[in-house]
Amino acid sequence: MNKTFLLPAVLLAALFISCSRDEPAPSGPPVITVLPVTINEVYSRGDSLNPDWIEIYNPNTAAVDIGGFKLYDAGGQSGAKPKRSIAAGTSLPGRTVFVVVVDTADASGFGLSSSGETVWLENASGTVIDSAAVPALGVDSSYARKPDGAATWQTVTPPTRGAANSILPVVMNEVFSRGVAPDLDWIELYNPNSTPVTITGYKIYDAGGQTGVKPKKEFPAGTVIPAHGFYVITVDSSDASGFGLSSAGETAWLENANGNLIDMVAFPAMPVATTSYGRNPDGSTTWAILNTITKGSSNNQ
Repeated sequence: MNKTFLLPAVLLAALFISCSRDEPAPSGPPVITVLPVTINEVYSRGDSLNPDWIEIYNPNTAAVDIGGFKLYDAGGQSGAKPKRSIAAGTSLPGRTVFVVVVDTADASGFGLSSSGETVWLENASGTVIDSAAVPALGVDSSYARKPDGAATWQTVTPPTRGAANSILPVVMNEVFSRGVAPDLDWIELYNPNSTPVTITGYKIYDAGGQTGVKPKKEFPAGTVIPAHGFYVITVDSSDASGFGLSSAGETAWLENANGNLIDMVAFPAMPVATTSYGRNPDGSTTWAILNTITKGSSNNQ
């Protein structure tokens, strides 16, 4: 065969094959995976002032409609009582939490056993999407995923209701109830985190604010507590929300800007005017009468 004609034929065949090869199918838009909402934190040592609650978490960046979702314990699981339903139209923004108080007076209310039990979460279609076997807890502890939405659960002290489980809440750290002019009653807050925390909209109050007899005392806008720092607020002031702390002892509450209770302390009578009641060391669960008042500074003695 004449080689002069062979080479063009081979090239033509190769060109035909390359032209007839199937083109890759065009790719469509990426599939967006919606992760299920989860139970994120459980508190089972509530009382009439701070009932039991369950916090749920949306791990997605977009909001999720959780209206019609239900929470329940063994009573709801067995049908002995109604399941607790979340109100229709409730939207949970991305990467945020929603707190459901479960220990209420209505038929679906259920108190969580302090000795431990299991709770379930189902979606609006009635499909169980999460459950948690909660162990026995102390009065100052909750059971939580840490960080939020993680597979790992652990006991958290203090509870972080309505806040990120990886960020500890600001706490009341020292109380002075024997004030007289010009050094009036005050409460010191402590930030246990390694980053500053803004407490704009936080509120502090005694029984008057808790029952609604008087307004709760709100922290000034723009108030920031430095990392591992302190902030002192005078409570015995002349405004409508001002309240004097009883030298015979009483309870004070602290809530965050979302209205979630994040700390409370029942302080005893102060024996003399040169004593206060504080956590020692700072931010710990151990409270004691302090013979050295440390207003705005560390209680560590």
